[in-house]
Parts: sequence; C-alpha cells; structure tokens
Amino acid sequence: MGGTRDFLPEAMLRREYVIHTLKQIFGKYGFLPLETPTIERWETLAGKYGEEGEKLIYHVVSSGSLEELQPGKRTDLALRYDLTVPLARVVGMYGDKMVPDPANPKRQIRLLPRPFKRYQIQPVWRGDRPGAGRYREFYQCDADVVGSDSLLVEAELIALKVEAFKALGFADFTVKINHRQLLAGLIAWAGIPAAQEATVLSSIDKLDKLPAQKVKAELTGKGLDAGQIDALFGVIELEGSGLGLLAAAGERLAGSAAAGEGIGDLKKLLGYLDRFSVDPAHYRIDLSLARGLDYYTGTIFETVTSAQVGSVGAGGRYDKLIHTLSGGRADQPACGISFGLDRIYAAMEELGLLTQVTGSTQVLVLNFSDPGIEEVTFNLVRELRTGGIRTELGYNEENFTPNGMRAQLGYANEKQVAYAVIVGPDELAGGVALLRDLATRKQERLPLAEVAGELTRRLGP
Repeated sequence: MGGTRDFLPEAMLRREYVIHTLKQIFGKYGFLPLETPTIERWETLAGKYGEEGEKLIYHVVSSGSLEELQPGKRTDLALRYDLTVPLARVVGMYGDKMVPDPANPKRQIRLLPRPFKRYQIQPVWRGDRPGAGRYREFYQCDADVVGSDSLLVEAELIALKVEAFKALGFADFTVKINHRQLLAGLIAWAGIPAAQEATVLSSIDKLDKLPAQKVKAELTGKGLDAGQIDALFGVIELEGSGLGLLAAAGERLAGSAAAGEGIGDLKKLLGYLDRFSVDPAHYRIDLSLARGLDYYTGTIFETVTSAQVGSVGAGGRYDKLIHTLSGGRADQPACGISFGLDRIYAAMEELGLLTQVTGSTQVLVLNFSDPGIEEVTFNLVRELRTGGIRTELGYNEENFTPNGMRAQLGYANEKQVAYAVIVGPDELAGGVALLRDLATRKQERLPLAEVAGELTRRLGP
C-alpha cells in the first residue's frame, strides 16, 4: 500500500542499531520508556491538531460494526497521530495518582515521578498523500521532561542530543538554539501586531530552505512593510556567536521585556552547557530559528547534519501544551526533543555511517549426519553461542557429499556470513576442522579443540 513500507532484514538491522543506541543514551540520562496503545479514543485526539490535521487521522471500526457506519459521522476510535497527545493523556490520567512505596508501604509516592522523564519510540499514522519522505505510517522518537521549568532540562536535552549523534558516528552536526520569547519581543519591537506573530514566524522558519529575498517577499505579501522587514532581518542576520551574539541582540532589543527574558534564558543555558562540558562545536545560537509550531513557549532546538536531508531532530519548551492536550486534567511545564528516525537513517546512509552495522550470522557450522560428526558440530555450535558468537548450524541431515557442502556454503555466502566451519569424515578422522574465511576464500586447518577459541578471539567483543 502506498505510504507504507516493508523493512527487510538488512534495513531492520540498521534501524535497530540506531534505536538501540538511542535507548542506551536515554537510559543514561534517566529517561524511562513509555508505550501507549495504537488506538486512542477519538475524544482524546479531537481538537488537538487543527482542522487540516484532523483530516489526516485514521478512524478505526471493527468489521462487525461496518453496517452501523453513517456518512459524515466519526467513529469512537482512531489510530495514534503523534506521541505528544498520548503523553499528555498519560500525565493527565496518572500524574497525580499515589501508590504505596514498595520500600515502605505506609508511605505514598507518585506513580509517575515528578518530573516525569520519558522516551517513546512507536509508529504513528496519518492519512497524508504519499510522496518523497512522506508516509502514512512512520516512527516517531521523542524524549520529554514533564513537571519542571528549570533550564537544566534544556541543558540536559541538548547534552543528550550531542552525545547521541556522536554515538551514531556523526562528526559534522549542529544543534541550533533560539527562544520564542526573543522572537516574540523582536516581532513586537519591529512594530508588527501580535495577531501576526504566528504567520510571521512561519515565514521566518523557512529561512533554512529559501533565500532571504524570497522570505522577505512572502512577508511583504502578508502585509509587512519594508521598515518592519528590515527591523526583523537587522536582528536575525546579526553576526557573531554565543554570548557575543546575544549581547548584540540585547542592545538592539533593549526596550523589549520579552526579548530580554529570552536572551537571559539563553545566556543561562549557555552557562549550563559549558558546565556540562558539552562540545561547543556542536551547538550554537541561531536567531533565525523559529520552529513553526505555535505551542512552543521558550527555548527551541533543531539539529542539522552535513547530509542533505534537512533537519534530523527538533524540540523545545511547551509549558502550556500539557494543560491543553490533557483537557485541563494536568497543568505541568514540559520540554522535549524528537529524533527524526527516517532522516537520521537517510543521513547515515549518505555519509557511509551504516556500512559496518551488522547483526548477521558470524559463523555457519556445516552439518552432516555421518557417524560422530553431528556430536562434534552440535557441541561446537553450543560453545560458540555460549561465547557470544552469532552462530548457525547448517540444516542438512544427509551424509557428507560435495553437493551438500556446496549448498550450505551457498547459503552462508548469500547471508554474508564471515566464517564457515567444515567437519567432514576426513577432518573428523584427523581431529581437525576446516575454517573458511568466506570473504577472502582462504581456508585453514585447526585442531577441533581450538576452533571455538580461535573464532571467539577473532569475532568476540
């Protein structure tokens, strides 16, 4: 079906490598895993994604209820559209629930710790028109902290991002950082009405994709005059980095309390990142970063690499969204980041970072039913697996023949196995095994007692 994909074993090995790497780093930073149902109640999703977003939600109906469907009437259930709304539902349902402390049953503790640090990696579904990089089913990968307004949250999330991309092998990548209050102050300072803030930000957000002149033309089309546009770009295009850039922006926007708040937060954040020893080569202040989603309230982030795939991650602070999405059941500040898994895979492919990723079989032990051989091969397979070597036994139940050997070696070559171990009647009689390197086709004889140890030495961790 268009907009969906089959991931064959080679692709799955690479996807699992990326996900496993991210999960390990999430765990290092104290994030706990969360899974939510594929199907949500329609009332949970309704009104959360805007008119256009709601048109893309898949509704669910059982085959036994098909006759009850009515034209224009929505069903009660729908497929998950994103991971943020389910998070808000979970916080609303369980955020204040108290349970006995396992260590002291007389004491009550929260079922969800506060702050609640969770990561979630699950598929979502959208009825979008399939196209390049656009799918009906795709995975999202989020890490969020709910229940803290401290800038230490942003610092840790950026530190996590940098560590994650380094662990995946990226050398040239940048986490761009800005603040929505700085942008709001800039827009007001430029004389632009607050009612136009969202549409102006949506245009600024295109600066990483379009030339500045095209963005200026778009802003003109939205009713901004030349003076307002020049004021905006006079700050957005300031040169410099870090604290120097923020100081220059502060001088320009000295009369704006909102901009001052944003600049103050960013200065504090840079101080935390320095104390965390986060590599400054991989993050920078970018005054043109806007992030088009209007629910962000503070810091915003976006990650780019040297690969030509666009943004590979984003995020920011959204202190009011949990209250909105939970239907008022929870009112907690929150901040989170996302990893664009499909774009990360594409970037790693482009940069050659997945060529060494393999979880395939390392050794195939050929099997023959000649007297005494199976006892040797079964023991060898067991010993190799105990040593952590990914090992298969050939599915042959006949006595040794050249054709039987060729068939098993052909399977090993198709699967790109590193080594084959051959014990035929002659080898058994001599107390040896043939060890064949299937990449070089070189072959050597080893005493049977030394085969497992030698392969573990070559292939083990």
